[in-house]
Amino acid sequence: MSGTSPRTLLWQRLLAAAAVVVAVPIVVAIGAVAEDQPVVEGEPAPSTVFAEQQVRIVDEAATDTARRTAAETVEPVEVFDRDAQTAIVREVREVFDAAREVRAPDEDEDLTPGTAPPMSQQIEELTALEPELDQDLAAALVGLEDGELEIVERETISIAQELARQRIAEEDLEAELADTLPVETGLRSLPGDSDEEVVIPLLEQLMRPTVTVDPDATSAARDRAAETVTDVTQVWRPGEAIVREGEVVEPMAYEAIQQLGLGGGSPLQAWLRAMAAMLLVTAVGAIYLSRMQPRVWVTGKKLILLGLLVTAYSGLVVGSSLVVDATSSGWLYAVPAGALAMLVALLIHPVIGIATMLPASVLVLLVAPHAAPVALFAAIAVLISVPLTTGISKRSDLRSATLRAGVAYPILAVGTVAVFGPRDELMVVLGAGALGGVITAVAVQGAMPFLETLFRLPTVTALLDLSDRNHPLLRELEAKALGSYNHSVMVASLTERACRAIGADPLLGSVAALYHDIGKVRQPHFFIENQQGIANPHDDLEPEVSALIIQNHVVDGVEMATEHRLPPEVVACIGSHHGTMVVSYFYERAVRAAGGDREAVDEDTFRYRGSRPRSKEAAILLLADCCEATTRAMAMSRGTLPRGEIEKTVDRLMQERIEDGQFEECDLTFRELMTARDTIVESLVGIYHPRIAYPDGEEPAEPAGAEAPPPAGPPRPPEGEVLPEDEAPPPSVDGSGRFDADGDGSHGAGPDGIGSDEPEPAQPRQ
Repeated sequence: MSGTSPRTLLWQRLLAAAAVVVAVPIVVAIGAVAEDQPVVEGEPAPSTVFAEQQVRIVDEAATDTARRTAAETVEPVEVFDRDAQTAIVREVREVFDAAREVRAPDEDEDLTPGTAPPMSQQIEELTALEPELDQDLAAALVGLEDGELEIVERETISIAQELARQRIAEEDLEAELADTLPVETGLRSLPGDSDEEVVIPLLEQLMRPTVTVDPDATSAARDRAAETVTDVTQVWRPGEAIVREGEVVEPMAYEAIQQLGLGGGSPLQAWLRAMAAMLLVTAVGAIYLSRMQPRVWVTGKKLILLGLLVTAYSGLVVGSSLVVDATSSGWLYAVPAGALAMLVALLIHPVIGIATMLPASVLVLLVAPHAAPVALFAAIAVLISVPLTTGISKRSDLRSATLRAGVAYPILAVGTVAVFGPRDELMVVLGAGALGGVITAVAVQGAMPFLETLFRLPTVTALLDLSDRNHPLLRELEAKALGSYNHSVMVASLTERACRAIGADPLLGSVAALYHDIGKVRQPHFFIENQQGIANPHDDLEPEVSALIIQNHVVDGVEMATEHRLPPEVVACIGSHHGTMVVSYFYERAVRAAGGDREAVDEDTFRYRGSRPRSKEAAILLLADCCEATTRAMAMSRGTLPRGEIEKTVDRLMQERIEDGQFEECDLTFRELMTARDTIVESLVGIYHPRIAYPDGEEPAEPAGAEAPPPAGPPRPPEGEVLPEDEAPPPSVDGSGRFDADGDGSHGAGPDGIGSDEPEPAQPRQ
């Protein structure tokens, strides 16, 4: 549970959200200002622009020219002109019919039957009937004999029919006649020079093209030809420079830049786009944290840290994109997504470290919208990095984890490029992945100590530093309260083993136990374990005053731990290591002073001012503390303790705290409590088991396992009834060098049968 007030927690959540929703878009917008200087067509480029993915631009003008050229190369579609074919043969026949007609005498003329009109008259009449015939051709026709005329007519019509069947275009007509007529007339038996005088001139005069152009078919054919022409394009592959700094931006290059969104947009648009994305990420993250990690959700400082880490990561992504603009797009694989994941996993929680896949990928896409493979790389880098942080138990493990991550990133980057391309960027991407590994190692190892101290987080490395016995607080405790120091070391061992047994954090429990009694350094001699050869100062104090002094070591410990910026989780354990139990010795002393009237004594005055344990580690510390102190006091007065007596004592102390409600505010289950009880018993048995009594001088050695001789003085109190060290009774010196609570020789038995626990040095385990 969090000790933060709801109002403070709300402000902390809003601050964390502002870091993501406002600060991150500002970083992205600043990157847009630095990166996206406007690229203007026809002007020198302000910077080199690389294609982030393959882009293909169609050259419309060149494509239109190519299509027109293809259409123009298509020959016109020609079809036979049936009318022309028929007209050729018909007109040839008509000429010969006219030639025969002019040979026949006119009925009005007075000519002898069978006598033809004069030649001049025939020529005149023939030219009148066939105006297209010139005089020479008409004369040649008229000059033919009737038999010759029939032969010439037949052969001319045959040649005309042959020509009419051929595909002869207008532009080919003259050449076709020049090539065909001499051959055709040479193959035929024509009288005299009729071939050159009649046939050839007549066909040259009457011949016409036998085909004509079909405009619709021609247009369709040319359209089909144009359609077969593919677009004239220019292609830029990923990582290829579209335009270099200082070069004039050509139209196609400008269009490619605009298509990729690299032409330099408005910073306001970039900020709004990033804000919308981060709002979505924040909403999803809030739901995830509240459902999956409620302890983090109610810890405002961790939420703020998460927001700051995401903001810092956005700056690194923007920086990577600026490097890309200056060199090659492959350097975008240097994005340190793994650093974000590892820091979140170490400082906050591994589950939340995995969840950073979302902001890690989204920020890559915000800065480089077309770099989807890089976003995938960032997500996979997160998944690879977080498991490396789970086995860290010392700082060398952290270095090893970052080293393994640094080796994995180049391999992952090359694999991503091998699948998604561009493959010609493999070497650049390999270098980018290695650079990302270096950035991750530097960021994680450099930022961890600073962040864990700034936010007072109980990270593994922070707790390892606190477990160093050279810490100023532990050195002060050892110097001023050696007995309390030895007791803390023993409690740390008990707590660590018990926490490990129930699955709690053994390192946190051990460190909390080391520091749980640091408040005693302010008044060390008021605690019996530190009273070596001096009178008990409680002898001259009222029970209420003595109880207050004893209670204050918890308050002082919390204050000192806070001043030294110990993690709040450790501070909480210090504040709850006695819970709200009653300082029973002085309470009973006050009751006796009141004549046994418990109603006359305010029990709350004698209760510790701390809080009940709110974590498993704090609960185990509470139990281990009282068990170690009590059994040590018993062992000091009795020599050794059998297992049964240790079990009975631990059970009694545990039951008292259960009945007093000390475990009601933590999530410790009964099964876990019993497991912790068994572990503590085993540890105490290992410490206080019977030992061999070695001979001293002339005294005979006692056999192994022998009971220690009873101390001089009155009989001891009932077994197991001893007083924890914080409740120091008024001691007296009995000549043995030990303080005796009531002079009965029991070295710790109080008037109510409850004893103190003057500490003995920690015994090595046998």
